[in-house]
Amino acid sequence: MHTSDEIYHRVLWDPRFDPERFVMGIAERGDPPKRVLLADFVPGGEIPWHRMLFFEVGGQVVWDRASGVDRLDETLGGPAGPRADPAPGAALDVLAVPSTNRTAVAWLPPTELWPPIQHIRRAHDRQIHRWPPHVNVLFGFVPEAEFSRALPLVAASLAETPPFTARLEGVHWFAHREDATVWLDPAAADHEPWARLRESLDLRFPLCGSPSRGFTPHLSLGRTKDPHDLARTAGDLLGPMTALVQELVLLSRRGDEPMRVRARVLLGSGDVHLPESPDPPGANSLPSPRA
Repeated sequence: MHTSDEIYHRVLWDPRFDPERFVMGIAERGDPPKRVLLADFVPGGEIPWHRMLFFEVGGQVVWDRASGVDRLDETLGGPAGPRADPAPGAALDVLAVPSTNRTAVAWLPPTELWPPIQHIRRAHDRQIHRWPPHVNVLFGFVPEAEFSRALPLVAASLAETPPFTARLEGVHWFAHREDATVWLDPAAADHEPWARLRESLDLRFPLCGSPSRGFTPHLSLGRTKDPHDLARTAGDLLGPMTALVQELVLLSRRGDEPMRVRARVLLGSGDVHLPESPDPPGANSLPSPRA
């Protein structure tokens, strides 16, 4: 049975449903349930998810906590719930699970590009033993315990974007209060395919990432109090590089281990590949990304 927050976000984000037609029943102490239009409900306020009792559309109960009714999908194709002009293609499912900073969906550049990147990171990046060179597309992500449910949704997202060539060129920085994060730009050729990947994942994982901050694809090189000097040095050392982005990986960190690859998902097809054996120890011993 889906949780109440999953039903809410499914209706909100799936273009086949019209949130204006859905009613939520909310438990009130000592009173009958309060009925609220789903479109008017704002998550994160004074009403926790466990007080959601039921969801209705057109007078039909499609989810009920007490009885275990969970039939939202049965309204598709009938008059009860879908929008008048549904988007073409397959169903858009949603996994509304709070995120953790111990997981990510990311792109790993091919290992032949690592040496100059790692040379800079060894001197400036305190996270070099925790992260391989990477470009996060969605961080944080759902907990690793939810990967079995998340993988089909990641696969559906990546199937919508064909492989593309990334040009890694240009060194920039994000300013913090006392220092700055210096990063290599992987979207120098075209930001659009990166944005398309992120948008597709955002739709399916609405509680993950930080959409309010926008999305800037970047490969972190390190933190410093003098970003001008490090950016100039890194730019001279790295130079333009190109690589084919044909897969993203699901990363997770267990205990004090570094981030490790738990699954690879191919762009264009959505095919999923799981590692055949656990990664050996060491931050840079992650399975080699495809060139």
